[in-house]
Amino acid sequence: MEDGTALLHNMSAPPKSVVKYSGLADLATTRVSGGAGVCGVFGTPVRFVLPPNLAGTSPADILRHLKVDPQPDPEQHLAALINTRANELPLPEGCAVIPTLDGHRLIWADALSALAILAKCSDSIWLRAKHPALNAALARQQATLLVPPLFARRLPEVCS
Repeated sequence: MEDGTALLHNMSAPPKSVVKYSGLADLATTRVSGGAGVCGVFGTPVRFVLPPNLAGTSPADILRHLKVDPQPDPEQHLAALINTRANELPLPEGCAVIPTLDGHRLIWADALSALAILAKCSDSIWLRAKHPALNAALARQQATLLVPPLFARRLPEVCS
């Protein structure tokens, strides 16, 4: 068997290489008119806010707030409701999450719609297929999705 240690010095990248991705940061340097506070980004901001009385509550309490029987497994039942509502919303499979401003449209003001977004998003992206994270939703309280133009046409005009 041959010793391959002599080849280790001949790697394609130096051992102290740094890979950096700046994403869409360059787009944020140019202000675009009519963007409702969004700089250099193409889409419609839609805000979701969890009712303040749900902060720190249990899945059973949330189900009671939604006027749903919490038995037999409140956490599993709430996750199923969140997934169902996420599938009903006329949004793409994923949306960018942007900083929330009060001026962003609040289309769906109900708690279940807010949970469907907040339980399936991080600080940067919402994914419909993500498993709901209820603790993260309760901690986050609000989020704004940047809905692409083709999907923005399907958004209702007023709170429902």
